[in-house]
Amino acid sequence: MMFLDVNVYNLIYTFVFLIMFVISYLIVIATRIETLFKQGKVWEIRVFQFFIAIILAYLVTQGIMALVNSTQFTIK
Repeated sequence: MMFLDVNVYNLIYTFVFLIMFVISYLIVIATRIETLFKQGKVWEIRVFQFFIAIILAYLVTQGIMALVNSTQFTIK
């Protein structure tokens, strides 16, 4: 069956990335970065927070997946 032919690595990567994005976004929101911007720059602040969260999530996900790949799992 074709629908059972799933790349497990990509599936795990996607789930890890989404979880790390949520965690990163919550951390970025908690840091109160908006104090670095001028008053009234709401959409610029939100875009900055979003991109920082994406970058952090990407870096953490790459690190986690590199650790997973470096360990040798053998299933007998």
